[in-house]
Amino acid sequence: MGRILVALSAIALVLFFWNEASGYPRQAAHLPVLLGWVVMSLAILAIIQVAAGWRKQKLAGTLVLLPKQNWRELALGAGFLGLIIVYAWSIAYVGYLIATPAFLLIPLLALRPVGWIAILLTTVLVTGAIWGVFVYFLNLSIPLTPAI
Repeated sequence: MGRILVALSAIALVLFFWNEASGYPRQAAHLPVLLGWVVMSLAILAIIQVAAGWRKQKLAGTLVLLPKQNWRELALGAGFLGLIIVYAWSIAYVGYLIATPAFLLIPLLALRPVGWIAILLTTVLVTGAIWGVFVYFLNLSIPLTPAI
């Protein structure tokens, strides 16, 4: 059930970004729309995959739609959702070059899925790649530094 909720959230996020991209210059709107189609396709495939798994479980007589809750995973998901909201809000105030590395570092340092070098490399490369696409190539006006 959790995967379906994540997939539906992804679809809602795509619709939000498409609405936001409608105000972009025509050429700049192409990438968000294309990425939206990719994310929406993956979300729909995830829903189909879960439904197929449910069908197999139903035929085997082992279907449980609402399994016992894993509260740690639920708390991590809620924390990450809160972090996304704070990130989107904070860009206008602290700027992209502070908000994005912080957004990447907080979960990576808290969960430690990889080592320090990989965490720092990931943060620098992702921040640079997003800056390159949206600021350099698409010429979008994103606040890079704190609003003073």
